[in-house]
Amino acid sequence: MRLKVSYKVNSISIGYRMTVLSLLKEAIRRSDVAYYTCLFEINRKEMKPFTTAVYLKDFNYCENKINLSELTITISASNECMIHLFNGLQQLAIYQTSGETWIRTDMELVKEDKIRTSSVLFSTRSPILVEDRSGKPLHPIDENYEKEINYYAALKARKFAKRELYQLLRITPVSMKKTVIKETNSTYRKSSGHSPFLYYTAYRGLLKIEGHPEDLQLIYLLGIGKRNAQSFGLLDLVKEEVE
Repeated sequence: MRLKVSYKVNSISIGYRMTVLSLLKEAIRRSDVAYYTCLFEINRKEMKPFTTAVYLKDFNYCENKINLSELTITISASNECMIHLFNGLQQLAIYQTSGETWIRTDMELVKEDKIRTSSVLFSTRSPILVEDRSGKPLHPIDENYEKEINYYAALKARKFAKRELYQLLRITPVSMKKTVIKETNSTYRKSSGHSPFLYYTAYRGLLKIEGHPEDLQLIYLLGIGKRNAQSFGLLDLVKEEVE
């Protein structure tokens, strides 16, 4: 299942992805402290069993702030994680952050699609972030893009499915557009002497992915590429290709 939760919000930081992650972390903590501790303290640097996308309604930029009327967070997660997110978000009808009050306006579970073929056309609900081992962002037509996608997907398969990928993924960009994301966090602000923001070069649009249906289902569930818990790499199924 997927979960959509909406909040009435007047203003958020331009680096809102970490704020959204903080909300979800608080939801998990309220649901189960032991699960929260394992996910975000003991295994702090490991990938998380969820991915997200954020939709901003009636928004406009004002320096390093975004004025808006509402935001909607779409969450895709493993079954265990989704239970804790749902239970915790039920308790967060009001959320206080950075001097702003978020008021929940809607919350609903959405049925996820079942992938049965080995070739699928996806659209990006949140942009895909792919970088090489040195941190250099990769364009979808870069010769190493597919290699890095498979690296991240293999890590997910090992951690969350306890297996290897059944076969390597093949990536065909159909219509992908670059987007530059500004983000920040407390650690970076303390260490950076010149800019409060990190910049991520990601891509959004349409892409065809070929692979084993269970591997395609896994990346549909938990995201593709890097930093999925920070609102990168959530995919929507457009159509399954006829074989």
